[in-house]
Amino acid sequence: MSRTARLVALSLTLALGAGVLALAVVHAQGDAQKTPGKLMTLTPLDYIEIRQLAARYGHAVDQGANDGYAYADLFAPGATFGTTTGRDNLATLAKRTSKGPQTAWHFLVNHAIEPTEDGAKGMEYMVHLRYGDEGQPNIVWGGGHYEDTYVKTPDGWKFKTRRFIPSQGTPDTLKPQAAGTR
Repeated sequence: MSRTARLVALSLTLALGAGVLALAVVHAQGDAQKTPGKLMTLTPLDYIEIRQLAARYGHAVDQGANDGYAYADLFAPGATFGTTTGRDNLATLAKRTSKGPQTAWHFLVNHAIEPTEDGAKGMEYMVHLRYGDEGQPNIVWGGGHYEDTYVKTPDGWKFKTRRFIPSQGTPDTLKPQAAGTR
């Protein structure tokens, strides 16, 4: 390799190293500005486990598995879903809304997770699809979004609070109206 080629390679290596160092410093400064030192640091595994918690929610509430306790056990002790608190009450809620092991009507998407001081918070959209009911047409039955707080327990991530905010209107009221019928 010629001396010029070695100098070019050395220059490129030094420039790349300086660029990586500068990016690391900027990233660290950005984190310091975003995080006042009190936010929990979430690892990639934490994000995966929280997403798995939300995914298990749809299965548990739709199927009512384990007499509703598969659903109730997604919540930390003392946690709430809306106004429902307590493991037995949460299990009863899951049993009441379940249609059995072949049911799937909670579809959760666009899950966003942010660290908080004592865990994490999140939000995801939920769409209710009704299909497979004998004699009934398949329809979008409703939807909205969930607002959650998560806490890490010895048994993994759990819901601390979960609140459902329904979308405005129904499929019938959201249909475009013909001109002049308002």
